[in-house]
Amino acid sequence: MSDFPPDSPFRTASATSRRRRRGLSSLRLLGQAGAFILFAGAVYLSSRLGVEMARNRLTRERPELALPAASETFQAGSADDPVYLAPSPETLRRFFATHPTPDDRARAELGRLGIRRFRDTLELSSIGTEAEAVQVKVNSGALAGAVYWMHHSQMPTSSSFDPIISPVPGIPVQ
Repeated sequence: MSDFPPDSPFRTASATSRRRRRGLSSLRLLGQAGAFILFAGAVYLSSRLGVEMARNRLTRERPELALPAASETFQAGSADDPVYLAPSPETLRRFFATHPTPDDRARAELGRLGIRRFRDTLELSSIGTEAEAVQVKVNSGALAGAVYWMHHSQMPTSSSFDPIISPVPGIPVQ
């Protein structure tokens, strides 16, 4: 057992020390459990806050017709700000992710990507959206009648179009 006699002060100090260590161990375990509960509560409250913020951004009324009339057109593009049209939203996303700045896009090799660059004004009609990509129909020029995808940042009124919430470009977010 122990080298100390039963009435030795060293023996009682050792027992007290063990009790204190056991108490600190259980206190540490209690603190870790409390920290985990606090962390889980913070994650839950953060997710609830995010959901409420998203709900507040949604409009209360849903428009009966989500797509604009076919006669509504807009113009996009110029010599300083070319329009990039892609055959699919995935191709467009990949292109804009690979070339994030206008200078990168201006120097990009588009031949094998299937993306068309227009340095002139095009007359377009919006058909629909998919995330940040807007499906448009070309109404002017050699490509009249063709359907392509363009990035929402190239829309003439990109400030009123929120790619997460707005179902159609040009409908202001309320």
